[in-house]
Amino acid sequence: ISPQAKGLVWQVWSPEVSAAARADGKLVFVDVTADWCITCKANKALVLEAAPIGPLLGELVNDGKLVMLKADWTRPDPLIAAFLSSHQRFGIPFNIVYGLAAPEGIVLGELLTANTVEKALIEAALTR
Repeated sequence: ISPQAKGLVWQVWSPEVSAAARADGKLVFVDVTADWCITCKANKALVLEAAPIGPLLGELVNDGKLVMLKADWTRPDPLIAAFLSSHQRFGIPFNIVYGLAAPEGIVLGELLTANTVEKALIEAALTR
């Protein structure tokens, strides 16, 4: 587990960690990213780590309602490639939100906005 620059805590993604968090009834936010992905960095800086979404995500993590998983594709990884392929995706950024109301996940667009992230969390069964 490593904190991001703005204090968000990301766990390392794996199919098992994702499945376990969903089985516990938690919201799960998966971010497939890479060090070389400029759009990924922009999404983090402008949406995921910025107000209003950054503080909301932090609050949900601290309250035990959300698990944030980072799948680092900086170097090729067959598990991440298979995960992307299972969602008919072959590139990054790729973000998906799972929850009790969205067991198959809600795929977000490549360019994140505060509204799309918040809407996905609500649709996936966000409760405060």
